[in-house]
Amino acid sequence: MTSRLYRAFLNDRFFTTKEALAFIPNKDTCMNTLKQLLNSGQIVRVRKGLYEVIPLEQVGGRKPAADKFLLARKVTSPYCLAYHSALEIHGVANAALYNTVHLASPKQFRSFSYEWIRYRWTPRRDLTGTEKAVWSTAQLIVTDRERTILDCIDRVNLAGGFEEAFKSLSSMRNVNLSRLYDYAIAQRKRVLFHKLGFLLSRKEIREGWVIDDAELGTFRKNLSPKIYYFLAGKGTGRLEKEWNLIVPANLEEIISFA
Repeated sequence: MTSRLYRAFLNDRFFTTKEALAFIPNKDTCMNTLKQLLNSGQIVRVRKGLYEVIPLEQVGGRKPAADKFLLARKVTSPYCLAYHSALEIHGVANAALYNTVHLASPKQFRSFSYEWIRYRWTPRRDLTGTEKAVWSTAQLIVTDRERTILDCIDRVNLAGGFEEAFKSLSSMRNVNLSRLYDYAIAQRKRVLFHKLGFLLSRKEIREGWVIDDAELGTFRKNLSPKIYYFLAGKGTGRLEKEWNLIVPANLEEIISFA
């Protein structure tokens, strides 16, 4: 016989102790119920205060891998899924498998792993530039296309590296360039315009996003005389004079779609 608590969160697949206490306000009763469900294998502990519900037909057997994004939405609040996680949710990620979930939030949590997936906290005071997205049976909060683009070129390492970021962003469609420009202005980081200009001028991006000369010029007017590096590690590279930007020397080899 299944408990009411189990049935209440079966469709959600994940729940927190706080949610359980809202359902069963008596703390002793609630904790006893959680203990019974853990002992019966109907739920498993993801981490302290967070549980996964196991469908009855899979109790005692080998359960399928947890859906990393359904789990992620229960880790902290407020939050948004960002960087490579946002690329995945928007359906443009180039890599078939990626074992880190990036959760941006003003509320810190200790990063942890569950079933070989790393759930990583990224500090973010401002959660503007987000939207709701439907994932499986739930709604998630994710950075919108334009904020995702900006985030990924700002911290390429969190987007899976230069190659992964470029190929993924090349698959983006319906990008609002005016919104992208506004987001870049709000960040007050001049280097972003150097990176954006370079990105937007690439044939793969320019054709896919349908960018004309006037739109490209809007980004160009925000350049500074200073030379920046696309990658934080610097090292060797070549100068793209149009954008005062040092890019990887083997750029064409890296971003080849062959």
